[in-house]
Amino acid sequence: MTDTRCRTCGATHSADGTPTTLVALADGEPVYACAEHAAEHAAPPGDLATALAQLMDVFRRFYGDA
Repeated sequence: MTDTRCRTCGATHSADGTPTTLVALADGEPVYACAEHAAEHAAPPGDLATALAQLMDVFRRFYGDA
């Protein structure tokens, strides 16, 4: 199971109830953040590796870890 806790505060959901999102890759590992801390960890615009990881994360959450 993927650890989706926010890198800064450890929350699994933002204050408004939305789940954390994958915002960057660090040494090939996903970095998740709540809405409050997403800007602190966000990958640079146009980072294709992060964009692909985000797409894969959406599929993983929709279809499960299988």
